[in-house]
Amino acid sequence: MSTPSHFGETQASEKAELPMAGGEPRAAGEQASSVGESNPIREAIGEAIEQHKVILFMKGTPEAPACGFSARTVAVLQAMEVPFAAVDVLGDPRIRQELSAISSWPTIPQLFANGELVGGCDIVTEMYESGELQEALL
Repeated sequence: MSTPSHFGETQASEKAELPMAGGEPRAAGEQASSVGESNPIREAIGEAIEQHKVILFMKGTPEAPACGFSARTVAVLQAMEVPFAAVDVLGDPRIRQELSAISSWPTIPQLFANGELVGGCDIVTEMYESGELQEALL
């Protein structure tokens, strides 16, 4: 299986590009020059969250997690046999920056279900162990 692009998705064994408009990259911390200027990465993240019932923003891919927290979160979802999309935040630092701005959550991974942030690895693990995660993912 090939590695998805920096902003691709994985669901089961499928990989596809998420819709992203063109645009010039900005330096970290650089703001849009006008109030009405679009932010294609933020828009693509929002669309991905809306389009997928369960989506995990992680370091690496489900097949090759790049950190223990992402690996543990993937293992929980796989143990529950929950289909999910995954986005590798490592390919472009703007993804992580915009995701944290949207969610107000500073760490990765971030699990979303039904358009809402569930939490990071520790919260997902606790919810799994208590049985709450299944309800949250319905």
